[in-house]
Amino acid sequence: MNNKILRIVVGFLSIVCANCCDGADLSSKRADAESGAVSHPPVFNVRDYGAVGDGAALDTAALQAAIDAGHKRGEGMVLVPRGQYVVGTIFLKSHVQLHLASSAVIRGSKDLSHYATNIARCGFVNETAIDKCLVYAEHAENISVTGRGTIDGQGGAFPARLPDGKPGERPMLIRFFQCTNVVVEAVTLRSAGAWCSHYRECDEVRIHGITIHNRANGNGDGIDLMSTRNVRISDCTLLCQDDAICFQNMSDERPTENIVIDNCILSTRWAAIRSGGAHRGGIRRVTVSNCVIMDTYGCGIKLQISGNGSLEDMTFNNLVMTRVTSPISLRFGNHHYNNETRDEAYPFGKMRNLVFSNIRASVLDEAELKKEVPDHYPGEQRQCISICGIPGQPVEGITLSDIQVTFPGGGTPEDAAKRDMPEFADEYPEYFMWGVLPAYGLYARHARNITLDNVRFELAKKDFRPAIVCDDVQDLEMSSFKAQAEASVESLIRLRAVQGAFIHDSRPLDEIGTFVRVEGASSKDIVLAGNNLAHAKQAVERVEGAPAVDCSQQPAAPGR
Repeated sequence: MNNKILRIVVGFLSIVCANCCDGADLSSKRADAESGAVSHPPVFNVRDYGAVGDGAALDTAALQAAIDAGHKRGEGMVLVPRGQYVVGTIFLKSHVQLHLASSAVIRGSKDLSHYATNIARCGFVNETAIDKCLVYAEHAENISVTGRGTIDGQGGAFPARLPDGKPGERPMLIRFFQCTNVVVEAVTLRSAGAWCSHYRECDEVRIHGITIHNRANGNGDGIDLMSTRNVRISDCTLLCQDDAICFQNMSDERPTENIVIDNCILSTRWAAIRSGGAHRGGIRRVTVSNCVIMDTYGCGIKLQISGNGSLEDMTFNNLVMTRVTSPISLRFGNHHYNNETRDEAYPFGKMRNLVFSNIRASVLDEAELKKEVPDHYPGEQRQCISICGIPGQPVEGITLSDIQVTFPGGGTPEDAAKRDMPEFADEYPEYFMWGVLPAYGLYARHARNITLDNVRFELAKKDFRPAIVCDDVQDLEMSSFKAQAEASVESLIRLRAVQGAFIHDSRPLDEIGTFVRVEGASSKDIVLAGNNLAHAKQAVERVEGAPAVDCSQQPAAPGR
């Protein structure tokens, strides 16, 4: 048998023995198969290093000894065979693969003294309670966690608040700090005390085919990418208590960039996809595609950036969202997560160049929200898509195309009458920070270069708000926009302080009074062309000194 065939046979035997024979005496089987030749990474069975795996004995030292042996050898697979292995912090090291047999479970100890303190913190100065973790690596390369076994943090054992009212420490499941060439594949990760998996300042990360169930405690994120580059997340299922996938920037020098997320199923109390940060390194070049977002009660896609931070060049394509509180929320503000102040010597950052396409979504109604999240925040109900900057710092270059959303309705005339919403520039940028917004479908404020193409909004029941409200928006184009509306609503589209709007080939789906309402003397350069207004009594209403609208290419409404 030649060496190439021998290597294939040995690799196959390793996996078969790990998952079927549970790794019993795998090292001797390898030696027999190889006839003494070592050309495939050697296997280090944790039971050979004293692991008991009975769910009671503390097996930290045994697992660490096997990892250390593989690292010393220069490469190796650390095999965790059938059993339940209780451990505190274990340190994964360069060129080591931690492989869990399908019947293997690594359980986090319920004793905080078993967790290391000589590790990099989570990165948030106000979040010291989540600094500890179960599986840790630092400055390592070529590391992996594989197999069809489970890592269970037993996070419910760690109270979020102690009897004296102070925050209780809650270990994360995985944290890799400044590591390169990382693979996490096929495993199930569950019940962390806080975030499930945290990649901080890493390069070349591949996360494939894993399952995360992280609803045991607060801060129950799924995957957190912090100042991390070149990441591929694919074919994963994430059921979380907090943000399912979150990319953040915590460095002025190191961006979070080059992120690909595809073929995933996401469900969470908070956001399925979220970003945040206020540092100059920024967040950029992210694609999300072919994903299902379901039963998500804190916004499907929630993108936030503040101060000196920038968020740019992202696409979200081929997504289905069901039972979300809001499909999309974009917010540029001036809030700082780590008690910093904005560097006045450096210009404000940007939120720009974001594309959302081929999205189908349904928003759950208020009764369902109360049932699923009894303690939800005021304003989470009746939410729409929101695109909001702050004065002088617009969100810009946003495209919504081939999008269909069914909203629950329920908006009142009082909701619709809202004007001059507070800025809250320095507040934490939540999607519900203004309460119920005056539009049922899309609210845009302090924004520029906004495009809607083939967007359709439908209602499950009556709503007295316009479908779209734009306030302080420049360079707006709507093409093939279609929306339902209550007959007595003031207008289908409200434009306030809008300059440079082109609305064409669009139509209301129900009988309404006014198609477009223009407010304010600062509005200008608004053009309507080729819209089908068979269901509208009038094309335009102008109030508060609004200038004339160019309707020279617009057939008149029938004026019923």
